[in-house]
Amino acid sequence: MEDTPKLYNDPILSKKRKGSIDDPYQLYNETQVIYNGKAQLTEVPNREMRIEVSGDGKLWKEIEDGELQDDYFKVDYLNGVVFFNASNEGKSLQFKYSGEGAYYFPGSRIWTKRDGNEVTETLDSLTERARKATEESEKATEKSKEITKWTRSATSDYENVVENTRKIYLPMVYTYKDLLDTYPNPQIGWTVTIRETGIEYRWDGFDWVNISISDKFDGYNIVSSYVEPYNIRTVWLRTNTPPSKKRVKPSIDAPETDLIWIRKE
Repeated sequence: MEDTPKLYNDPILSKKRKGSIDDPYQLYNETQVIYNGKAQLTEVPNREMRIEVSGDGKLWKEIEDGELQDDYFKVDYLNGVVFFNASNEGKSLQFKYSGEGAYYFPGSRIWTKRDGNEVTETLDSLTERARKATEESEKATEKSKEITKWTRSATSDYENVVENTRKIYLPMVYTYKDLLDTYPNPQIGWTVTIRETGIEYRWDGFDWVNISISDKFDGYNIVSSYVEPYNIRTVWLRTNTPPSKKRVKPSIDAPETDLIWIRKE
């Protein structure tokens, strides 16, 4: 229910012209649409100068009493309302008149819902609800923009990680010079092993970067100890020495580093 004190404290404003040289009437030539059998004018028309209606290919005639025919109209000169026959509903017509002014009602005095003679909603409260709904919508939109920005940033970071870490293995070459000759136009992530040294090189977008020694050439990890290791998946070499990790490499030539060598014929 509306706030009664506010309802009666809001003033109704009126703008009334004198029709004199210093304060003449305002000439109007405007288009209005007939809705619910009537057209609301911008201002209250002067009764003496009357209203001229045109449009829809008819010769419109004003009447003060009697039934409204298809080409008749009545004017409420107190409130600036023109009435028409129901057959003219939705038509746009031209209205020419001299405006004396208008009455302006506050939103709290215009009802939009009622329960019998009790006003339950006014234009003022409806507008306030719409304003709050708009604010909430704008907040939700801003939040959505923030989430979208964060998502794009996270996606960009992920793409950068993938771009900087992925490996696309290509057939190995014998020397580093062969690497340059075989892959003259590399793409980010291409990874190639040099057979001569066993080194893996990865193209990072600017250069071939040494990233590791390939297990295929460098051998495998084993545990050398007298006691069996807890990890049953570990390769175990039983020795009379304290536990230590070593590498084993099958090859024809003995390795130069401290590796356990399995001679390969």
